[in-house]
Amino acid sequence: MDTAKAVLLLEFAKPVLQACAVVLTLCVGIFAVSRPRTTALSLLATACFLTVVVDSIYLSGSLQTQWRITLFPVGTRRVLFLVAELLFIVEVFLWPVALFLLIRERRASIPPTI
Repeated sequence: MDTAKAVLLLEFAKPVLQACAVVLTLCVGIFAVSRPRTTALSLLATACFLTVVVDSIYLSGSLQTQWRITLFPVGTRRVLFLVAELLFIVEVFLWPVALFLLIRERRASIPPTI
């Protein structure tokens, strides 16, 4: 397959891949919420749900760009993309904090071996 055709195929399939990422992240968030409450899992669930919101907004943009499916009027899209950009800033800091706490809780629950 030609490189240009492969790139075009990936670009055309981008909304499908983004939708898969949204569904999988939502499943992880629901799974984290359903476990016993710890700070790390609560923060992880929050990060997952925030990522789902941001990725869903970007998915709506990809649907319009790649497949010409318009979900929102222009004014609404502008506001949504502004919200997505602001939430992305929070998301960038929330994920590492959630993972650090998760690793810390995991290490605290493992008994030391001698």
